Amino acid sequence: MALRRGDVVAIASKIVSACEGRVVRLADVKVTARAKRLSNRWGLNATLAALVLSEADEILGGVKGFLLTVKNGILTPNAGVDLKNSPPGTATLWPTNPDRSANRLRTSLERRYRTRLGVEIVDSHVTALRLGTVGLAIGLSGFNPIRDRRGIDDLFGRPIRVTQANIADDIASATHLLMGESAERIGAVIVRGLTTEARRVDDGRLVKFPKRKCLIGNSLASFR
Repeated sequence: MALRRGDVVAIASKIVSACEGRVVRLADVKVTARAKRLSNRWGLNATLAALVLSEADEILGGVKGFLLTVKNGILTPNAGVDLKNSPPGTATLWPTNPDRSANRLRTSLERRYRTRLGVEIVDSHVTALRLGTVGLAIGLSGFNPIRDRRGIDDLFGRPIRVTQANIADDIASATHLLMGESAERIGAVIVRGLTTEARRVDDGRLVKFPKRKCLIGNSLASFR
């Protein structure tokens, strides 16, 4: 299928990680004393705990089998380290720089198809107090991921003060539904007909929010 102007290509993070050599052999992972302590406290495999420690920017807490972490400014379980759909005896990590990866892929696709495109790298995460996974854009390029509604009147003529729609994660959730979480083998989804504002920067920074301003992030920090 030929890509068209304005298409957004959503690609599964594991495909990008595999291409970039971000699949590690569990037998090669060194388990530290801190990893063992985390393993014992949260009922987590010690090797997995060691990988999470090496990948996470911050560890906030956990439940049995999982650690709540911050990775690349994103709140996510286990810093994106995943055993599922990784070859036996391995774990797959997030791309080192997902925005850069998305930008490189977009540049290559635009050169091939000679048109303007958007690209985002999709993984899954969990939402507080909600069961199940949803899609998450961990890297993106070529389009503005935020649709700002501030200053626009609502249905009753009142000006909207704070609402900004996260287009990137909306796309991620829709495409994640098609990609699936088991053996679907759908590694990429083309989103067509969505009106987006073209940009030429690594746009993932635009959807990130400082912890001090974030309702969840600041609340977690306050109660630690």
